[in-house]
Amino acid sequence: MATLTRQSSAAPGCRPRHPERRRRYRLRAEERRSGFDRRRNVCRSPFSVALEAPVLRLRNDPVLLAEVLILVNVLSALDLFITLNVLRLGAIELNPIMAYLLDLGPLPATLAKIGVMVAATAGLWLLRRHRAALATALVILVAYGSLVTFEMIGLVRMLL
Repeated sequence: MATLTRQSSAAPGCRPRHPERRRRYRLRAEERRSGFDRRRNVCRSPFSVALEAPVLRLRNDPVLLAEVLILVNVLSALDLFITLNVLRLGAIELNPIMAYLLDLGPLPATLAKIGVMVAATAGLWLLRRHRAALATALVILVAYGSLVTFEMIGLVRMLL
């Protein structure tokens, strides 16, 4: 799809700026690629630059991606196990959805938690060609790792 756009000045460091270059209207085609090999030279956030190497490694090694997704499911199950034990010691659940499910009983909460995580990781596996899915898998891994570490510290403090 061709659109008429005005070329704006880029941030320093993104594209080389030539003194003879002027602002002008150009007819350009919008990029519709959705993958790793985009041709545009655009500025990226420091967060996306930091994720670049691990995401490329996951893209090139599907076994590693499968291991990451399995680890996410294991951490999710560990989170549920720790949560159930901490609730028996008198803590409260801060997540309102899980609190409602836990009020119904541990079985509905377990089924919902495992079902959601299996569906999410299956979706990430099916979308593994896309950069955003691989980055999401890494972010979820870090988030669950941090959550389980936080809960383990809290559990040890409650037991002491």
